[in-house]
Amino acid sequence: MSLTIASSPAPPQVGYFRRQLPVFIILGTFLALTLPLCLLSLTDPSLLERYYVKPIFIWTLGSTHFVITLTIYLQSRNLHYFNSSWQNRLLYFAIPLAIFVLFDCYSALQLAVIAPAFDGIFRAGIRFMDNHHVTRQSFGVTQLFMKRSGLACPPWLRPTQDAFFHLMTGMLLLTYFSGGTFNPANWLMLLCAAIAAALCIVVVAGFVMTSRHSGQRGAMMAPVAYFLMQSVSAALGVYQTSLYVYCLAMHYVEYHVLMMPRCFDIPLDPSTRTDRLFDRLRANRTVFYGLILVIAGLATYMSWITMGWLMHKSWGQWPAPYRFLLAMFDGLFVFHYFIESLIWKFGNPFYRSALGPLYFATGEQSRSPQGT
Repeated sequence: MSLTIASSPAPPQVGYFRRQLPVFIILGTFLALTLPLCLLSLTDPSLLERYYVKPIFIWTLGSTHFVITLTIYLQSRNLHYFNSSWQNRLLYFAIPLAIFVLFDCYSALQLAVIAPAFDGIFRAGIRFMDNHHVTRQSFGVTQLFMKRSGLACPPWLRPTQDAFFHLMTGMLLLTYFSGGTFNPANWLMLLCAAIAAALCIVVVAGFVMTSRHSGQRGAMMAPVAYFLMQSVSAALGVYQTSLYVYCLAMHYVEYHVLMMPRCFDIPLDPSTRTDRLFDRLRANRTVFYGLILVIAGLATYMSWITMGWLMHKSWGQWPAPYRFLLAMFDGLFVFHYFIESLIWKFGNPFYRSALGPLYFATGEQSRSPQGT
């Protein structure tokens, strides 16, 4: 299928993820945002509230990273693939639609009031999807950093990383459901922390071994730095759940960084209406991100109003529009978690052929985890 357009940029000759700037932005986020925000939250959390740091952070980085996922539906090549089989139609159209319908029905039927026990399980499931999504992205981007190094890592390194990030998912949930603070007196928390520390050391040792055997000592610096930074970010969330939102700074920024070539460098087909529309939208990046900010701002504002109402009213007393808005926003969360588990599968021939030339050199075959 030919997907070229004269006014659309061709895939860059130098793979996007082989450039220095994207790596500097991702790694720099830890020092510029994660650590300062977590430190302020621990020392003077009122400061973040007083100057609206938290809502601005959630709006400009968090909500936008949910909204920008929708742009994949504005590209004809993706839509053609999504519509290419009944299985794909189910995965990319039916299930996402069902997610939004589910949350609206959940709100309209007031299941939180009728079945509070079920609501607790339901909300716990969303929390699990959130934490799992974050750690899976960290695992996936670690693989991209390893691919970028160009070195062959020992076969046991990848599953060890996989085990580590799965364990971090469990530890984040354990802290959340244990009152929001890590308790060293809790034997299960202490055991998980000891295992996570051991796995972290093994992973770093694997990176060092790879670097030494290759003779390229600096080649693994970026993968090591990224892995350690995301490990510390997750550990801060394990230490205290209130820090979790700020621990997502790298998660949010790296997603925007990785989505840039999918938005601006992907070739488009001028014969399709969706590609013509998307080509006009992306022609001016200021307008493009301005629109993303506006949509994300509305979603964030409505959600904060709804949560404010929640503090004073029971679920059954909410006006229907408020319940609808909260349900839509929750649905957007879960939609993002689900779709993201699909659209970064470099092992899928479609995504490998479409994304490989964007992120690495043209013609390179790259492998990534099942979802980032």
